[in-house]
Amino acid sequence: MSDVKILHLLNGAAQAKGVTVIIDVFRAFTLETCLFEKGAKEVYPVCDLSKAYELKKQHPDWVLIGERDGKICDGFDYGNSPSEIMKHDFTGKTVVHTTSSGTQGLGACVNASLVLTGSLRNARATTEYIKKLHPEDISLV
Repeated sequence: MSDVKILHLLNGAAQAKGVTVIIDVFRAFTLETCLFEKGAKEVYPVCDLSKAYELKKQHPDWVLIGERDGKICDGFDYGNSPSEIMKHDFTGKTVVHTTSSGTQGLGACVNASLVLTGSLRNARATTEYIKKLHPEDISLV
């Protein structure tokens, strides 16, 4: 039987061990599922704005998506709203994604053995994947 822990916010993410699911239901990970649906090749979630800008400088063709305190970051191509990107084609594109919460949670999971994202759009797939793993420890943040 798996030991499931429900942890909260960034402090919880930092404590997470084993298979960890960072849950950001409405925006961050909903947006990422939409990006793949719209053809994105890769999505790099990053915590730090300076890292996002550095990646864009190294790869000018990459797309910057993200927010801080709900507002699009300066110089970014899009904010963090799934509805904002649904009318655009991301086929073959690489995206750098940074947010105030979801991507911060991913970065905080330094003790997790595997980190997954959770949203309403990928809940079933995430659940099915975890069932196949038969993990002993699961953290939901």
